[in-house]
Amino acid sequence: MEIKRKVVVKNPEGLHARPASELVKALLGVSSEVYIIYNGMKVNAKSILNILSLGVNPGAEVEVIVSGEDAEKVIEIVEGILNGKTKNKVIQIPRSNIVSEGYGLGTLRVLNRKKTTERQFINLKDIKLAAKTLSSELNKIISDPSLPREVREISQVHQLLLEDPFLWKKLKDASVDGRIKIGDYEHIRDEIISLLLNTNNPLIQQRVDDIKDLFRNLLLESAERLDDLNNSVVYSEEFFPSDIIKLSIFGVKAFLSTSGSHTTHAAILARAFEIPYIIQLPDLSKYEGKTVFVDAVLGKIVIDPDNANVREFEKVIRRYTKEKEEIEKYGRLKFNGIKVMANIGVPQEIEIAKRKGADGIGLFRTEFLFVGRDNPPSEEEQYLVYKKALETFYPEEVVIRLLDIGGDKKLEYLSGDDEENPFLGLRGIRLLLRHKEILKTQLRAFFRASTYGNLSVLIPMVTLPEDIKELLGIIQEIKEELLTEGEKIGSFKLGIMIEVPSIMWLIDKIAPYIDFVSIGTNDLTQYIFAADRNNPLVSRYYQDEHEIIFEIITTIAEKAKNFNLPVSVCGELAGREDAIAKLLESGITKFSVSSFKIPFIKRKIYEIQTVKKGDVKGKPSNDPSVLL
Repeated sequence: MEIKRKVVVKNPEGLHARPASELVKALLGVSSEVYIIYNGMKVNAKSILNILSLGVNPGAEVEVIVSGEDAEKVIEIVEGILNGKTKNKVIQIPRSNIVSEGYGLGTLRVLNRKKTTERQFINLKDIKLAAKTLSSELNKIISDPSLPREVREISQVHQLLLEDPFLWKKLKDASVDGRIKIGDYEHIRDEIISLLLNTNNPLIQQRVDDIKDLFRNLLLESAERLDDLNNSVVYSEEFFPSDIIKLSIFGVKAFLSTSGSHTTHAAILARAFEIPYIIQLPDLSKYEGKTVFVDAVLGKIVIDPDNANVREFEKVIRRYTKEKEEIEKYGRLKFNGIKVMANIGVPQEIEIAKRKGADGIGLFRTEFLFVGRDNPPSEEEQYLVYKKALETFYPEEVVIRLLDIGGDKKLEYLSGDDEENPFLGLRGIRLLLRHKEILKTQLRAFFRASTYGNLSVLIPMVTLPEDIKELLGIIQEIKEELLTEGEKIGSFKLGIMIEVPSIMWLIDKIAPYIDFVSIGTNDLTQYIFAADRNNPLVSRYYQDEHEIIFEIITTIAEKAKNFNLPVSVCGELAGREDAIAKLLESGITKFSVSSFKIPFIKRKIYEIQTVKKGDVKGKPSNDPSVLL
C-alpha cells in the first residue's frame, strides 16, 4: 500500500533538529518506506541528515509518501509530528522533588488506600494472626545480610512495635467479646501518634509513619494486592516504609507520590534500595494503565510514550544499570590531595554515605532537627546526632553546618521575622545572630561532640567580616562556659560558605579568622544571576555551569590559596560529571555530593588523572588494579 499526502508543517520548529530527531526515532523499526518531498527534493525520512538538508521551516508544505503494509498507521505518526502533535505527555519535575535518583519504565498503577470492606468491627484474633504473619516477614528481612542496613534497622523497629506490650494492652482493653470497633482501633492508633508528637523531638516524631504503617498493615486496608503491582511504576498519595520494602521485592520500577519529603523512612528506604522516587507530584491517577517513563535524574515523567521512545528509554535504563553496577567499585578509591565527600540531610544517610565510599562528610545539614516542631531541639538531642556522625567517620573530616534557616525555610517558633523578600533577608548566620539562644545551644552541642571526631563547623550566608567577628566572640564565650562546667572540648576548624558574591572581594579580610571555605554554588548562582532556581519562569537565567560561575570559583580558589585555605564545592555543580574537569582546573580539591554520586565522581576524577599521566596530584593512593 502506498499513501501520498500533502502536509503543511505546523510544528513551530519546522523540521529542524528536535522534530527531525523525533521523526527519525518514531520511524525506528518501521518496515514501510517513508519519503518527504520539498522544493523538488525527495529524501528518506529515516535519515536525520536528509531531513535537515531540506531546510523546512514552519508553514511550509511538504509531500509525504509512505509505502508498506503499515502505511496508514505510519502516515498518521509522520503527520502528527509535522503538525507538532506528539503522543507523549511530558511532566517536568523540579530536581528538589527527587528523593531517590534513577530511571524507571513500566505501567502506572495506583496504590489504593481505601478499606477492603465496610466492616464496623475487627476480631482481636484476626489482628493477632496478621501480626504473626507480619512478624514472620520482618524476621526474614532482619536476618538477610544482603539487604541494606537501613532496611534491616527499620524492619527491626517495626518488629519491636508489633511485640510492644503497651500496644497489645490497649487493643485488649478496647475489645468486647473478642471484637474491636474500627473507630476504637483508629482511636488507639491516634492516641499513640499523639504520644510521639507531644515529645517535640523530630527523631521520635519520625516514628509516626511507622505507627500508621503498622496499624494499616494489621487492618489490611490496602484495596489492591501488592503483588499485582509487579514490575510497574506505582503512584500513591503517600508511601509507608513497608510499602517500599514489599514493593521492592516485587520489582517495582519507581515510586511517585503527591506528598512526602526527603527525610521520611520511605524516602530513606527508596534510596537504600536505589529505586527512583519522586514526591510532590500532581494527581496522576487518570493515567493509570498507561506506560510511564520516570527520569529521576534530570527530572521528568513521560506519559504514554510511543514505541520508538520506549525502545530509547529501555536503552537508557540498560546503560544506566550497567554503568551503576560497574561504577560501585570506584567508591573505594582514595586520592592523594583530592576528597569526594558526602552531603547529608538526615542521620540515616550517614551509613549510606559510608557504604558508598565517602571520604568524610562535606556538608551535614542540621535543619531536620529544627523543622516541624513547636520548640527548638535541646542541646542533648543535638549532641547525640553530631556525636554519631563524628564517630562513624573518624578520622575523616565531618563538616557540620550551623542552622541555615530563612528564605523558603521557616521555623514556627521564631516570631517577628516576617519579611517581604526573605531570600535577601534574615538567612543563615544573620538569623542566628538575631536569635542567639538557638546559636549558643547548637554551638554547645558541637563542641561537646568535637571530642569524638574530626569536626569542622561551617557558617552559612556570611556577608561581612563583622559576621565572623561577632560569632567568634560567642564561640569564645561558649568554650569558657563548657570548660568551667568541666566539659571536654576537642579541636575543630571554622569555615564559611561562599554564597553571597560580596565575599569574593572580602576573603583577605575574613581569612585570618577561618580555616577553610566551601562554595555553595546553588545560592551563589541565584545571587549572581538574580534568578530563583526553583522558579520555572526564570529557569533559563539560572545557569550554574556558565563560564562566569567557573571564573568566580577560580578567583575564590586563587585568593584562598594565598592564605592556605582549602576550598570545597558543596552545591549541585560538584555532583555533575561534566563539570569536574573545570572544577579541578579551578583549584577545587574537595567535592561534596549526594551519597549515590560518590562512585560516579570518583570515577570521573580517576579518568581525568589517568589521562594526565604525569600528574601525581589526585592519583589513587591505593592500587587501582586491585580495586578495579
